Amino acid sequence: MYFSYRLVLFLFVSLSCFSQGLKGKVADETKQPVAHANVQLLDIETGKTIDFTKTDNNGKFIFKLEDLSFPIKIKITHFLYENHEIQLQSYSSNEINILLKTRITELKEVIIENKTADVVEKNDTIKYNLKNLLVGTETKLKDIIGKLPGLSIDKNKIKFNGTVIDNILIDGDEFFKENHQLATENLTSEMIEKIEMLKNYQDLSSIEGFENSGQTALNIGLKKSFRDIFKGNLELEGGIKERYKIHNNLFNYGSKNKFNLISDTNNLNENVFSPFDYIELKKVTGKNLLKDKQTLGIETATENEIPPFIFAQDNVNSISTKNLTLNFARKPNKNKRFEFISILNQTNIAENNRSLQTFLDGNSSTILDQYHSAGKSIFSTNLLKFENKISTKSYLQTNVYLFTNLDNQNQDLNNLIIDNQDNTLFKNTLNLKSLKTGFNILYKTKSSEKLLFEGVIYNDYKTNKTTKNFNSNKEFTGFDFNENQIIQTTNFETLSLGLKTKATLKLDKSAFDFKFISTIDNETLSNENNIGQLYEFNDTFTLTTNNLSLIYTSDNTKKLKYTLGLEFSNNNHSQKNIFTNTINSWLPSINLSYKISNKVSSFLGYSIKQNNPSIYNLISGNLIENQRTVWKVSDLVSEQMLSDNFNAGLFYIDIPKNLFSNFNITYLDSRKQISNNFINNNLITQQFYQYLKFGNSINVNTFLSKKFKNLPLGLNFSSSNSLTNRKVLSGDTTNDNEFNQNSLDFSVKSYFKNKINFDIGIQYLSNFSKLKIQSDISKNQLITTSPFVSLDGTLFNKKINWKIKSTYHIFNSSFNTSNNIMDLGFKANYIASSKLSLYLNANNIFNIRENNTKNNFFQNEFMTKEMIINTLSGFINLGISLSF
Repeated sequence: MYFSYRLVLFLFVSLSCFSQGLKGKVADETKQPVAHANVQLLDIETGKTIDFTKTDNNGKFIFKLEDLSFPIKIKITHFLYENHEIQLQSYSSNEINILLKTRITELKEVIIENKTADVVEKNDTIKYNLKNLLVGTETKLKDIIGKLPGLSIDKNKIKFNGTVIDNILIDGDEFFKENHQLATENLTSEMIEKIEMLKNYQDLSSIEGFENSGQTALNIGLKKSFRDIFKGNLELEGGIKERYKIHNNLFNYGSKNKFNLISDTNNLNENVFSPFDYIELKKVTGKNLLKDKQTLGIETATENEIPPFIFAQDNVNSISTKNLTLNFARKPNKNKRFEFISILNQTNIAENNRSLQTFLDGNSSTILDQYHSAGKSIFSTNLLKFENKISTKSYLQTNVYLFTNLDNQNQDLNNLIIDNQDNTLFKNTLNLKSLKTGFNILYKTKSSEKLLFEGVIYNDYKTNKTTKNFNSNKEFTGFDFNENQIIQTTNFETLSLGLKTKATLKLDKSAFDFKFISTIDNETLSNENNIGQLYEFNDTFTLTTNNLSLIYTSDNTKKLKYTLGLEFSNNNHSQKNIFTNTINSWLPSINLSYKISNKVSSFLGYSIKQNNPSIYNLISGNLIENQRTVWKVSDLVSEQMLSDNFNAGLFYIDIPKNLFSNFNITYLDSRKQISNNFINNNLITQQFYQYLKFGNSINVNTFLSKKFKNLPLGLNFSSSNSLTNRKVLSGDTTNDNEFNQNSLDFSVKSYFKNKINFDIGIQYLSNFSKLKIQSDISKNQLITTSPFVSLDGTLFNKKINWKIKSTYHIFNSSFNTSNNIMDLGFKANYIASSKLSLYLNANNIFNIRENNTKNNFFQNEFMTKEMIINTLSGFINLGISLSF
């Protein structure tokens, strides 16, 4: 009874307090109550109105407490008094007394606004107001990102203010991380509750006092109904020209376990992941883990071992893909994390094109090629990660990986030399098998508040086997071989070991980094051929590098930060039975960052980089590249190869005005590099390596994103411009070549709620090459101009969601001519129920035929190639989407 009495009393008191709510009284300076004053409850962070009421005749007001969370702001307005605001950090049962001052100035107009900001910045977090920015037609994360100021998707990578984002988070946890396309294509709008941009993200590896600043992350907050539960969706579509797609997505995004299984098969040329995601996956391997992320400047990454189909776009006659992708992450507690990524992919491709090859020596014959290829690529990627924050002072990470790839191609080639009309037919088969496996371990420990030690070790093994079988209707006399079949098998292997030790000494407003890196790469290259001994060799090349560096970073002022570095590089090159050479280099660097104002910041950087040769530059026999090209025996020995790198940039961000912009410029001057030398005639192109003052290049990139506050409009602009001056060797003659590439993308989009919206703009791509040989100048160009307009909207109370996009491609080529292309596509989605949708998907509907063509352009050190390529036909598909 006593217990029941206390329980009833407790409930009574609680209900009594609850029923009282948050109450207050408003009076003027004479303590007289102010009646009919407006009282607003506001969210402190966003300024959004939570609740609204008026004072009664006694100046009193009250709010119920069901939906309130503190801290909170109370705003009082009255046309006879000055506005007044107070902040409450916690609930008070006492009556809040508020005094208003009499308004002195005459009030001409009263405007009550309840408009919240589109974007809000708090500390290092930018929050997007999705209710303001979304218009109701968005279906996937990529559609949402397209509406958010400052964010963009370029080549399937998410960028913030023109720079690629480092991580993608789900409810604050790393999951998709660098695999952007998996997120943008498979997270649907109905799942997403919020989006935040973290400008200074601290991951699990961060050690207090030594945080890895400079990382960026996009945090995707999911709705509660999509957390800790298995859900999925299935898409089936098919139609004209036997084009089809079957896509399945099963997922469970929990607090401890996150799981995503995707299976996809289609012939629409839709890849589950992008080539840049593939590159990012490989950044956890080998020497990549030894590199420190640049806090200033811009660094670009390249990867030579990318399956060629990933870059196919629509420049193929037909393509079909089967893919199975598994992502699994487990975080049993806040200090441990496991992640497993597995990708299995098979792609079949058929290509047809016609090209005109112009050699950059001024006197070689021009060659017209008719080319057909059918190929299959199978690759598998498996990556296992483990992280353990052993304590607040120690961290351990290990990665284990296995990459395999198999490519087969069958080629038919009609080779016509323009000058003498000599025609040769080739039937070639190419087979490539590759494997890369290894592991690495990273360990950090803080020995004191001022000293941090880091260590990394790795071990990689890589092998490639390439078999080429060339058949011709004529003898291969250019290769000194009087037969019409050449078979060549090339084996490449490398075993790599490396370690890095680093000590960071932190002072008051500065720090010293002492770093030592040691790596060894043992490369072997063997070649077998049915021609003769000149084409058979077995080479070994060993590269050992030891780098010792000291880096000083100063942050003495709030505006200026600078980094000074000096690295000593010791390189030991050895080719079995040929040469042993040691090259020592001093590599200085400087980076400056200056915050001009709260909205404007800038950076400036300079560094010297060193390059090393590979075993392919040092071959002891001839090596066939294709049916008319051979690499000749190399007589090179290792020499010092340095390049000067300059970069500068300017950033302007005004969050209240929804304005994001940047401008950066990069200049590269290569003092000496290994360049291609070539001698060409009607029968064969011979290439060999030679040291040369390579040339220089300049790249300029610009980005602008603006969402107007008083108009439902936004604009986006981005451009990339590069100019390269390059020396090219042709025998004993050095030629000066100039290459100019430009891209521009401009669009204006609307933000009308529940109405028809548009996205109108233009894309511009250009490639120019200029060959200078004494007084002669040879020019080639390809310009593609593509104005576009996109419309989207909803019908019948959002039961139908539709989008139409039309692009007109205009080609301007110096040699080949191609018809302009009107590309029209649309998608209409009918929502039958919460789980079932029917849709109509169409692409390039004015070109539903087999002989679509498009201009393209390719260039390298010794030739340009202007092409007319057969591209994918258009299609119209009927589809069904089922959620479960």
